[in-house]
Amino acid sequence: MISRRSLISTATLLLASSVLPAEAATKKKAKLATGQIYLFRGFANVFSMGLDTLGKQLAAEGIKAEVLSLPNSASFAKRIADRYKSSKEARPIVLIGHSLGADMTFAIASALKPMKIPVELIISFDPTGRGPVPGNVKKTLNFFTGDESIWSPVLPAPGFKGELSNINLRQGETAVKGIGHFNVDKNPELHARSIQEIKKVLRRRA
Repeated sequence: MISRRSLISTATLLLASSVLPAEAATKKKAKLATGQIYLFRGFANVFSMGLDTLGKQLAAEGIKAEVLSLPNSASFAKRIADRYKSSKEARPIVLIGHSLGADMTFAIASALKPMKIPVELIISFDPTGRGPVPGNVKKTLNFFTGDESIWSPVLPAPGFKGELSNINLRQGETAVKGIGHFNVDKNPELHARSIQEIKKVLRRRA
């Protein structure tokens, strides 16, 4: 004969087994904010095809992103600002670019600053200039393969108080074998790092 205590223990175990997997699944699939995520190709729209791959990888993760050629920075910033002001779904803002497209991320962020629109994250692959990174940007990851003359570390603008990481891909502990300006945007490890950083931002603002 089964005791009352045994029946209670069995029922408790069955209840736990039905509830815990659902809770675990909820934790695994953390809700992500929608935001505005833009990827800008570089010169002639032909040298930055790695950004197309990154855009598809983001889509596979359920993250909507637009891959674009070089827009007019002022008009595009207004488009971003209008969306930001009209809907919470258009927040946060993430800008990603390669070469001249990387320069474009800083130009757009600078155009957004007078409008008091924050940029949560910039990821730049080998910008041709030195930025600067304006004060409305909260975090910047700059992957560079050059030196002080081109494809260089970027600089903070006066008043910048965010987080800026210049990551040297040619020298030191962060060096990547065989990396250069024309394949930095295609590197799988950098794609994985970028997706990880984007997810952090979207989770924080979800």
